[in-house]
Amino acid sequence: MAPHTSPFFSNVTGYTGEQQLLDDLVREQIKIYGIDLLYMPRKLMNLDKLLHESSVSAFELAFPIPMYVKSFDGFDQSMEMLTRFGMRSSDQITFVISRSEWSTFYKPFVANFYKEQNDGGPLDPLEGQTDTRPKEGDLIYFPFDDSIFEIKYVSFDNTFFQLGRGYTFELQCEKFEYSGETFDTGYENVDDIELDVNYYKLEFQMDVGGTDTYELTERVLLYSYDNIGTEDGDNLADEEGELIGTEQEFILDDYSGIDVSVASVSAEVMSWDITTRKLVLANFSNVDPTQPGDDYDMDVEKFNNVRIVGETSGANWTSTSVVQAEIYANDNDVIQSEFDAIKIVDPTDTDPFGFV
Repeated sequence: MAPHTSPFFSNVTGYTGEQQLLDDLVREQIKIYGIDLLYMPRKLMNLDKLLHESSVSAFELAFPIPMYVKSFDGFDQSMEMLTRFGMRSSDQITFVISRSEWSTFYKPFVANFYKEQNDGGPLDPLEGQTDTRPKEGDLIYFPFDDSIFEIKYVSFDNTFFQLGRGYTFELQCEKFEYSGETFDTGYENVDDIELDVNYYKLEFQMDVGGTDTYELTERVLLYSYDNIGTEDGDNLADEEGELIGTEQEFILDDYSGIDVSVASVSAEVMSWDITTRKLVLANFSNVDPTQPGDDYDMDVEKFNNVRIVGETSGANWTSTSVVQAEIYANDNDVIQSEFDAIKIVDPTDTDPFGFV
């Protein structure tokens, strides 16, 4: 008789008791050798259902999950590169979580998170909503180096199952690169990412006479503040009723070649120094800070003279000038200055090519 495996132990089907035993052992190993990490589901604010991409995302929920760090000996493919947009880290890491714990404890949190967005309705897969497993694009906070990783792939369909069942999810993650997402999870170590990144920011020099003080990460509204004392626009008055200026609409480019009018632009406070009256803002709802001037100079700032009101603090100040905040490895100012030195503009030349 030819040798064969034991008929009393099956690696294909298995019994419920054996599967439960193995699942208990997996959960115990993660609890002993793992660490508690914060999991953050992504909220898609402006989803393109054709391309299934979102230009704006938010993270408003974070909950701890015990995970085993499979890359225990260091980051996978660890490399730091100096690029045109600054220093880029390609650190990768793999986490392992228990399937049964996800279904029992964390699936309800994710389901409620998405149902709130749907006004209590069921989850919509076309909106990128799922609670059956961790989802690509969600984030994980890693406390060892105070960093955030983005899930790039979730391994949930391995071919070889022990006793005919899968017990874990493997999360293959890469270092998260901030690109304007909103963080409001309630965890300070997570939400302060918006203050530390090298991202597009504008620094406003505020005039004297403002009221109250801005709060970090609060949303503010920018109003065009021009033509003081004229009858154009809506008159603005201080608390005593004295006329202090008029409010104009912004004329902004919506990147389609057509200018649009907006009453205000919103942004987020990155820093505020009341002694020097310097305010740094980022995450603008719509920003086009330059326009052609009368002498065809493209450096005229639309945000030079704006009224900035804090939605939470009620702070109210007026800017006198604005510059782009310094960003690491950004040479835009150098390129602009070199262009200004060599450009020749003749406003009377209606035929610059000379052959039409």
